[in-house]
Amino acid sequence: MTIQHIRQAIIVGDNENAVAIAKTLIKGGTKSKEIIINGVTEAMAFLDKKCTIQEFCLLELMLAGRAAMDVIDYLYAEGIPNDETSHDTALHRGKKIILGTIKGDMHEIGKNIFSMVVRSHGYQVTDMGKNVDPNDLVLRAFEDKADFIAVSSLITSTVFHVTEIRKIAMDKGLHTVKIIAGGAALQQSDADYLNVDYVADTAFDGLRYMETSES
Repeated sequence: MTIQHIRQAIIVGDNENAVAIAKTLIKGGTKSKEIIINGVTEAMAFLDKKCTIQEFCLLELMLAGRAAMDVIDYLYAEGIPNDETSHDTALHRGKKIILGTIKGDMHEIGKNIFSMVVRSHGYQVTDMGKNVDPNDLVLRAFEDKADFIAVSSLITSTVFHVTEIRKIAMDKGLHTVKIIAGGAALQQSDADYLNVDYVADTAFDGLRYMETSES
């Protein structure tokens, strides 16, 4: 079994087979990070491109999303050897992240993957869900005294709402909160344009930024 096999299983929505392949790969020495980036993330990126107006299939995307999350759940289940959690996660305990898919976007798969990855490293995540107003993200960050606001989107029309987050945060007195953006639509812009601290290419890229910003 190879990464290509798990990628294909996710694309067709075969969650049981996807998890079985993941188990085989882990036992064979494949790193969980490699499975997520080259298997799960690549599979979802393929479907994102396929979901044009002509080819969009909600059921297909939902089934693939279920398969992707089942693989993620397996990889980060208690007792599974994991190269990404080998260091002391206590370093990040107490660090809080407010997470959400920005207003105007109903996609949650990328957000959920990011949530799973950072949770496995000891971060406390408050997931606000999808179609979240920037005011609500900031208000929750203010109430929880969060260290990070992480926002995702696959739809370019939502970019304006992302650019509002910093101003709202400043008005609330949140001068030190770090804002991270991710997702296909936001990756087309840079941090300055979005008025955020960082634009992540992958869930692990976002994680590394957060770890670096703490040092």
